[in-house]
Amino acid sequence: MKINCDLVVVIQDSNKEITNEYLLTQIAEYKKENEYLRQELAQLKRFIFGAKSERFISNEPPLPPNTLFTQVNEEEQPLENLTERITHTREKAVHKRGGRKELPDHLRREVIVLEPEGKTDDMKCIGKNVTEELEYIPGVIYVNRYERPKYKDPKSEKIIIAPMPSRVVDKCIAGPDFMTYAIIGKYLDHNPYYRFLQQLKRMHQVDIPRSTFGGWGSQYVNALEPIFGAHQKVLSANYLQTDESPIKVQSDEVKGKCHLGYMWVSRDPQNNLVLFTYQKGRSAEYFNNHIQGFKGKLQTDGYSVYESCDKNPDFNMFSCWAHARRYFEQALDNDKQRADYVLRQIQILYKIEESAKEQKLSKEERQKWRQENAIPVLNTIKEFLDKNVESILPASAIGKAFVYAIKRWDKLLAYTVHSEVEIDNNLIENAIRPLALGRKNYLFAGSEESAHRSAMVYSLFATCKLHDINPYDWLTDVFHRIKDHPINRISELLPQNWCRSTRRRTLRLLPKCTSWDGYITVTNI
Repeated sequence: MKINCDLVVVIQDSNKEITNEYLLTQIAEYKKENEYLRQELAQLKRFIFGAKSERFISNEPPLPPNTLFTQVNEEEQPLENLTERITHTREKAVHKRGGRKELPDHLRREVIVLEPEGKTDDMKCIGKNVTEELEYIPGVIYVNRYERPKYKDPKSEKIIIAPMPSRVVDKCIAGPDFMTYAIIGKYLDHNPYYRFLQQLKRMHQVDIPRSTFGGWGSQYVNALEPIFGAHQKVLSANYLQTDESPIKVQSDEVKGKCHLGYMWVSRDPQNNLVLFTYQKGRSAEYFNNHIQGFKGKLQTDGYSVYESCDKNPDFNMFSCWAHARRYFEQALDNDKQRADYVLRQIQILYKIEESAKEQKLSKEERQKWRQENAIPVLNTIKEFLDKNVESILPASAIGKAFVYAIKRWDKLLAYTVHSEVEIDNNLIENAIRPLALGRKNYLFAGSEESAHRSAMVYSLFATCKLHDINPYDWLTDVFHRIKDHPINRISELLPQNWCRSTRRRTLRLLPKCTSWDGYITVTNI
């Protein structure tokens, strides 16, 4: 049999080409995978060993003082030499040095006079040295003992007795001040009820079963339901910031098993109101349950459920520059040159916002300020993104940052047209922080009803904070008034409407001693 040598050579050459092409493809895939793993490793190292803050500090030299927000043309200078300039000038703040901060005047003073040894009767006092130190007495646990004398009318044989004061929970032996302290501890100080009960037993020898105390806590928080219902007015605002955060919830169906629920959170920045609602999931269905009834400007991150709202005529969508910035911050280990440049431009945008707040500009002035100063910076960023996007891998960290910003560019730009809209969603993230800290301690909600109660408390406490109201003062007063307060005037008890001057009573000061024999008698409280 005669073999065609030319055919064999062709087949061999073809196999070589196929093999080379395959190897080149494999090498490209491995390079891509290696780059991805390298970026992931760098991110993990920074998360474990680096600073947790996203604060960006450029390697560029410090900005010169008294300069403008003028943009540097990237064509005129090498990328690594680009610098920021600032338009707003202000006097440097004068920081006073020295002097330890004095202790607050409202604290009770225990005066201890230390006389020198020996007789001083024939001496003249020419002054005194005063030294103050802060001290602490463990919290006082006491019992309200209500004694109601019974009288019998000799003529009518009728028995007369004073009625009991209204109570938040009938037949509950825990008073409102006591329960306020426990609720504040759980939701603001992140101290779960079981730890509170351990402290109570250790410090005061008061032993309360966990199940009993949990029931008291549930009933007390349930008393806030009418107030929370009135608080739903948050959704009547024309501008909201919205985000969601996970929370583990113990299943009502399978004992001992938890599922992942979500706290959906909205904030009205103009009226300083916050609304938490618990939902079973994170899909569009649960988002719609949370936001039901709202129409207006909605600022969110890039989660797909929010992206689907673009087609909803009820919403005018805005994106968050903090989230866009986060993508570029995460890309520093992948493409430092490009990421650093964009981060420095975003830094200028934030300085423009900071300057507007310092000047206390009106809405009209703020919009004009943004148009004059932020728009040129935004145009520079957009030109840079468009110019470089074709030369980077979409799957890389810097590629994802570019795609995120370009895809949402109109919504990132829109804040410059609406003066009431913030540059980012950081205000809502601040409102979520107590939830994030709390779930590290109590780990999960005991039921869906418990998660709903948590949403009520977080909503009202967050609103207290924004209105500079001490949540302890507010909640104590509300618990003393809620039973007798007319339901048609329940909105008066909302934190934003609550006034210290309308409080039902002034909290009594307890005796100095932490324990005593006998009783303290108080008549006609």
